[in-house]
Amino acid sequence: MTDLEHSICTGLEGVFAARGFTAPGVAELKRGSNVSLRTLYKYFPSKEHMIIGALEVRNQRYLSFLSEAATQSPDDPLEGILRTIEHWMANNAPHGCMDQAALAAYPDSALVRECVTRHKQQTKDQLAALLGLETNAGELFMIHEGIVSTYPLHGSTVFTWAKSAIQSLTQKAT
Repeated sequence: MTDLEHSICTGLEGVFAARGFTAPGVAELKRGSNVSLRTLYKYFPSKEHMIIGALEVRNQRYLSFLSEAATQSPDDPLEGILRTIEHWMANNAPHGCMDQAALAAYPDSALVRECVTRHKQQTKDQLAALLGLETNAGELFMIHEGIVSTYPLHGSTVFTWAKSAIQSLTQKAT
């Protein structure tokens, strides 16, 4: 992805995060991406492609945050990762997961479904690797998805629940 494409996607992400995936029209997306309509369509020929671009930039940032959290808390990577996810949810996703919102808005889109599926797999694999829980990757992923889907309802309390559930996994794994 070029710097220009990344910049466009970051602007699109901001619009989609604030207004959802169905509400903004092309004029609003153009304004949010800070490029001409011609440039926007040159790189992203449809609204679905714009959504995917925004989700790609967001996913890469999320995965980078998770990696940084684990390396910054080598004695307790779980605590560092949970703190980072909590910060992410509070500041970037207070209404829940944008991938899930995109899938809900475009349930028949193969492009959106493929993008979300790939992101979820990357998140699952990375969390399992960072915590050394590859044999329990599915369970860990379900806990993560529980966090991001229930955070809008229960707030920070979900992190206490998640930590307890993950610690149970680590005790069973040893």
